[in-house]
Amino acid sequence: METPKDKLKKMTAWDVAPALADAEIDELLAQSALMDSSGFAPLHVDWTPTYDLNAAASSGWLIKAGRASELVEVDPPGSGLFTSKVFDNCRAMARIYSAKKRLSVSFK
Repeated sequence: METPKDKLKKMTAWDVAPALADAEIDELLAQSALMDSSGFAPLHVDWTPTYDLNAAASSGWLIKAGRASELVEVDPPGSGLFTSKVFDNCRAMARIYSAKKRLSVSFK
């Protein structure tokens, strides 16, 4: 079964430049923890891991956008690839996931 961390890594294309570190994925996951269906908070011993992965993915894409914000040149020269589009694409992905926030996923 796919773990929440594995799913978040896929949702953020974490290892594609501008990449996210494994520790950043852990932080995003922790920040997206929600009260479970039994009413237990994330720090409670009986908590069933429940996350707003869309909120975490949105935040991850914003981090990637921040890293890409200074990219404005053609890379590699003559390729027709404008690295400023990386920033635009990261922002677009953040908006997509932000629109889906609060659709929680519970993992047992």
